[in-house]
Amino acid sequence: MVYKSSKETQERKDLKKKHIIDTAIKVFSINGYHGTTVKDVVEAADTSVGTFYFYFKNKEDLFETLYDDVSEEFYTALCNSLENINNEIDLGFSKAITFFLKVIELNRPLAKIMLIEAVGLNPRFERKRAEVTQKYVNYTAGYFEQMKQCNNVSIPDVKICSLAFIGTLYNVIMEWLQNASSISLTDYAYALIIYNLQALKIDYTDSQVKKGIDEILNKNLNM
Repeated sequence: MVYKSSKETQERKDLKKKHIIDTAIKVFSINGYHGTTVKDVVEAADTSVGTFYFYFKNKEDLFETLYDDVSEEFYTALCNSLENINNEIDLGFSKAITFFLKVIELNRPLAKIMLIEAVGLNPRFERKRAEVTQKYVNYTAGYFEQMKQCNNVSIPDVKICSLAFIGTLYNVIMEWLQNASSISLTDYAYALIIYNLQALKIDYTDSQVKKGIDEILNKNLNM
């Protein structure tokens, strides 16, 4: 006879798995992927090796699970940020970029894992990273297409525009992740916003840009 796990039992299992993943985020972000062992994660999580292998095949399986969760979380952040764009393009664009930067800033260990530790692990992971990037670009392209149809921007190729836009975000975030100073990522928001508004030839006022930034910085994202 096959017995089904009770709801309470499944919830306990889910919490244990989440605890291991949350702990692994901290360990990977400090030691790096190659510098981290299963033993490191087990000891930091105060659990047993048997419990670890109940949920994960090995370190790579754990990291892949973690990476999938992180990439989905940041994808959701990107989608939510673009929802800030409305009829007041300069204000909305400013809020969108600042929102995304603030989410990354609040989740620096996750960003480090996704953008630094996951690079060059193996060919399969590189394909996964490429798929994630394409997902981000496709979603952004959809928003730019809407803006183009509404005659808000003049874009000859929305895909190229999306690649360039995501590229500016990526490079600024990478600069911040690799910088040992205590500067906030959102301190880059103003220059990044102005650059993209000018690149897209969107009319803007300085006051609207600063208003958009301030609205997001003064908002509790509950993260």
